[in-house]
Amino acid sequence: MRLIVRIVERLQRKTVAAIRGHPRLAVFAGPTVILAAVMSGILLLPQRAEPPKATVEVYQAKLLKHMESPEEDAWRQPAAMAVLDGQVFLLDTGNNRILALNSDGEPERVLDGRPDGGTLKGAMAIASDGEFLYVANSGARQVLVLTPAGNVTKTIDLEKVAESDTDRPRPISIAVSAQGELLVTDADNNRLLRYDADGRLLQVMGEGHRGAGTDAFSTPAGVALDSRGNAYVVDMLNGRVVELSPDGAFLRELGGLGDSGGTFSRPKDVALDHDGNIFVSDGLLAAVEVFSPDGRYLGFIGREKPNDPKSGSLFQAPAGLKIVGDRLYVVDRFAGLFVFRIN
Repeated sequence: MRLIVRIVERLQRKTVAAIRGHPRLAVFAGPTVILAAVMSGILLLPQRAEPPKATVEVYQAKLLKHMESPEEDAWRQPAAMAVLDGQVFLLDTGNNRILALNSDGEPERVLDGRPDGGTLKGAMAIASDGEFLYVANSGARQVLVLTPAGNVTKTIDLEKVAESDTDRPRPISIAVSAQGELLVTDADNNRLLRYDADGRLLQVMGEGHRGAGTDAFSTPAGVALDSRGNAYVVDMLNGRVVELSPDGAFLRELGGLGDSGGTFSRPKDVALDHDGNIFVSDGLLAAVEVFSPDGRYLGFIGREKPNDPKSGSLFQAPAGLKIVGDRLYVVDRFAGLFVFRIN
């Protein structure tokens, strides 16, 4: 089985590389990449390293560092990262582990959740409240709470919300509120769920099936909170970001399906800076798009040479986002970890 996974991953990398050199091949890439993802047990939708069209405004961000996967003990499709006590914790999804990285991107420690019996299984998201790490352990349909040393202090097994659900929630993103509540996106049942710190379900948002409009999602992905407690949810297959009030009421949406600036092809994650600007990663556009607090499109991040419209994208499959101060961290499933200065 391990040999098959390695072959599949090689196929995925070659497919993305081919698209990067020939963007028009993206139209034919879908079946190949989806088949590869199914075989490897990881849902990976088609990737295209083609940033938004040249006429679109570039958002000014300075690339400070690109941490690539090491040749030995390589990262396998990392999905997200968190910062705790100044240390970067990278979720190395394909290897079912968390890496505590130094400033050069080298692992100082490996956390795999096993000291207290926990096990990472295809975990897709990680967050921090300043004291603990919270992991959306997607394959096990649970949330793990870990110390920075990797000790599991709590395991929250997610239970079915409705009897009609085909399975228990599969969390693929997580955010922690100032009150210690957990917001979790359930990709399989198309809901946003709010839990208290002990894992008691407090609120359900979404109809439990794919939909659109103000009350439904179609594969909710990344989630982030602003200073008012409003939730920003990536509604991946609807190509939008939905803003909800603390009580779950629909406030507005950003974007829409498309392949130009201000629209999304396959949005993955969302993050907000201290000014309230909204950053959204898009795996198909191979870019991070930026919106002002009032929803105006400000431009995108990701062009290798920002002032050259013919320049290709830095990214291959940007996914997880994190903003700490004036630093934007972008986790790319194939290209590693990027650090930008955004202010």
